[in-house]
Amino acid sequence: MIERYRKIAKEMIMAGVQAADPNNAIQSQVRVEDQVLYVQGDAYALQEFDRVLLFGIGKAATPMANAFEQILRPDGGLVITKLGEEIDLVEVESIPVYQAHHPAPKQENVLYANKILELVDGIQPDEKVLVVFLISGGGSALFTAPPAGITVGDMYELNQLLMKCGATIREINTIRKHVTQVKGGMFGKRVSEKGATLISLILSDVIGDDMSVIASGPTYKDDTSFAEAIDYLKKFKIWDETPASIREHLQAGLEHPEWEPPREVPPNVHNYLIGNNMSALQAARAVAEREGFNTMILTSQNHGEAKIVAKSIMAIAKEVQDSGNPIKPPAALIMGGEMIVTFDWEDRDGFGPNREFVLSSAIEIQGRRNIVVAGADTDGVDGEGKSGAIADGGTIARATLDPYWHLERHEAEAFFDHLGDSIAYSSRTNVNDIDVILIGEK
Repeated sequence: MIERYRKIAKEMIMAGVQAADPNNAIQSQVRVEDQVLYVQGDAYALQEFDRVLLFGIGKAATPMANAFEQILRPDGGLVITKLGEEIDLVEVESIPVYQAHHPAPKQENVLYANKILELVDGIQPDEKVLVVFLISGGGSALFTAPPAGITVGDMYELNQLLMKCGATIREINTIRKHVTQVKGGMFGKRVSEKGATLISLILSDVIGDDMSVIASGPTYKDDTSFAEAIDYLKKFKIWDETPASIREHLQAGLEHPEWEPPREVPPNVHNYLIGNNMSALQAARAVAEREGFNTMILTSQNHGEAKIVAKSIMAIAKEVQDSGNPIKPPAALIMGGEMIVTFDWEDRDGFGPNREFVLSSAIEIQGRRNIVVAGADTDGVDGEGKSGAIADGGTIARATLDPYWHLERHEAEAFFDHLGDSIAYSSRTNVNDIDVILIGEK
């Protein structure tokens, strides 16, 4: 039975990854018919536009652009995606693809972001232009365009401080939105002021799918302020370390309310959420139901220290097995979101929230029969390392390595590698975590 459960758990994770594939997301929600572009039921008559520009930012930008150009071939544009092999690249024929740095921006990020701004600024007053903007996780760092007087080196230094300080993604993005020409709705405002129509197709990697947070919300409205950005830098005790050019810009912003992000979505700007964590969880649930499991999606908004979350979730799994509450076995518990790992920055090699979740879970259920837990990050890379791992009640007994030491040292990948229980795959999407727990009779 345990081998069957392990096989099904892996199938559930891969079904979730496939469901969130950007090609599937775009092909299912975007179409052209009789010279009309339809997006989730909204219609845009193509004959009303002189040309179509296609831009993409994020880890999934390349496959998103590939999927879109199969529906409508643009007249120009470009894509900025992550440098490296973590996300499979597919060919984009109609526009150039540039690879930039993530998570810390470098000169290439600014160079390619400015190419997008130059194309937008080149729209003539008498033109009718449709701009399609493809947004996915990682877009905030990849689409970096600091204000005048702030260098990419300053932005890099700021990013390093933000990554270490313990701030949430919302707090980090609040700061980023005030050291930019494009975040916090500023890009949407820029396109709108050129008289163009903007359609954003968004693949969410943010808990709760807040469009103002995804890639720092370049085409959405925003209610954060310069005062908040300064307060966060001081709250996390990095204000004094922040480059002087950035501190001066933020302080100047207090005297210039017109510099604040737009409080409403700019005219002729339209945002569409085309894929998220819940769509992945629902696909995983379908696999479990097909295999005869009673299923429950616990949440798509899981957040917290991975090894601590595991204790609570495994307590639920044991309750299911022991008493049939809140669901009777055979049962499948499914959840997603974005867990965290707290670690010393210098010791970060190999960390990964899902792998730590699975290792901590394995410790909690050791000796139990008929429970399998698996977790992975949909983008194919869990923190720094393989996507995830799988374990059962016999994992700890089979191991020749110390699970407690490896959990404490954030070396879960090495632990699961020695058992052959790491999960590794290439992905073309990024909608956060998928974690599944299969529970049989006691």
